Amino acid sequence: MNHINLIQAILYFLFFLFLIYKNNFFGILKDDVISSKKITLLFFFKVLAIPVYVFIYKRFYGGLENFDAGNFYNDAKAVNTFAHEHFFEYLKMMFGLQDDNKGSFCYTHCLVNTSNWDNGKIRDFFYNDNRIVIRIHSIIHFIAFNSYYVHAFFSCFFSFIGLIYLYKSLKQFFIGKELWVLLILCFFPTLWFYTGSVSKEALTLLFLGLGSYQIQNFMLKEYKLSSILFLIFILFLSFLLKPYILLVSFLSFTLFYKLYYSPKIKNKLIIYFGVIFSLVILSNLVSLIIKQKSLYEVAMQRQRIFAGVAKGGIFLEDSVKFVRLANDTTLVKKVNNIQNYYKIKLMSPYMYWKSNHPEDTLFCKSNTDTITNYQLVYILSKSGSNIKLPNSFLQLTISSFYYTLFYPLFFNSKNSLQIIASVENSTIIISLIIIFCGLINSNKQKFLPFVLITLTFSVCYLIGITTPNSGAIIRYRSLVIIFILLAALYYVPILKKIK
Repeated sequence: MNHINLIQAILYFLFFLFLIYKNNFFGILKDDVISSKKITLLFFFKVLAIPVYVFIYKRFYGGLENFDAGNFYNDAKAVNTFAHEHFFEYLKMMFGLQDDNKGSFCYTHCLVNTSNWDNGKIRDFFYNDNRIVIRIHSIIHFIAFNSYYVHAFFSCFFSFIGLIYLYKSLKQFFIGKELWVLLILCFFPTLWFYTGSVSKEALTLLFLGLGSYQIQNFMLKEYKLSSILFLIFILFLSFLLKPYILLVSFLSFTLFYKLYYSPKIKNKLIIYFGVIFSLVILSNLVSLIIKQKSLYEVAMQRQRIFAGVAKGGIFLEDSVKFVRLANDTTLVKKVNNIQNYYKIKLMSPYMYWKSNHPEDTLFCKSNTDTITNYQLVYILSKSGSNIKLPNSFLQLTISSFYYTLFYPLFFNSKNSLQIIASVENSTIIISLIIIFCGLINSNKQKFLPFVLITLTFSVCYLIGITTPNSGAIIRYRSLVIIFILLAALYYVPILKKIK
């Protein structure tokens, strides 16, 4: 990533700033309360997350190459190269019509050069797809000219659109506080930081904002065929891209707006929680019928897989199994003339999961198969922020909320990044106190803050029980933790006077 790459991104940045200031980017970002000048300033400071993200990863982690942002960029670049060489096959990939089995044309000419083109080892309720990100950024690469910074810029812009539309869907509840809503959405530290990279978070925010806005319009009986088709498209993508956040959010907002805009319906909170509880029971029943596992068992399976990855190692796969070896390159041998392929050396120990029984962790103490070629999935160092989660349901529940809402705080921070996380967590604690006091003392309607808190706690619980790593938790929760701050803002009357 040289200076020319950075200059290309700066040129895009200046051009977009001009369009936002001049015509609210063709009216897409127009708002009847916040001026185009303020929206332009918000975007200016939001984009500063890009150089901060690159600096942090270079300074503390050695660069982007072995992390999601770098992998997504490299995969998008490889797929874009495939487009230049075999455009018809590339179009098939864009619409999911490709044959990506080993030995296929698409696999041997393109996918063998990728690392994140993967639908996930286990397709369950916590499954999320890398391919949407890679597909979109492979298109961006036509105008990115091999610049990571351009990709990151478009990613940041997508997240900004999503945040603007999330604000539009909620601003009627924050009269006089509209700018504060946007400040929270745009500059909550970890959300600001991670949307300054090539990431799923940016696209998730785009879909979250657009979907919530369309749902609200639908509940206001603003029926347009184009809007309905667009909402269906967003929901389809949401089944693939972080569904545990997007689908839970869309369900919450759909119920909220339906009940809120129905004046004849009384006891809205009781009905809301009754419907949510019924859907959880129904989903659990469906899981038991289809997967022969409860939702909790599926979550525990996901936790075990994440814990294995967090321990680091060399991860390989073939059509039969997924293999983890210790992070020691002497245990494997590179296959000549085939990029990213390895054989496991004789006597090497490893653990593995069979594709037809991914829930069972198996062990091989001494390898005897030195013929099979395995594709490299990734090489990871052991994470320094792993968490030992308890086994009992009650202890795990308490632990999940503790680690997603309150850890770390200043007294147990281990580095400068965790000190920043401590600032966030202190803000969360203060916000929860404000909400608690508001629910008791304020005469304001309690429906919205209850929905925002329920949504946040639900997603945080899912993240907490499936993610035994504090760094990943802080990243994943950033997409919903902003709702706690908004619920607190709802009860802060003094900010109405601030212009």
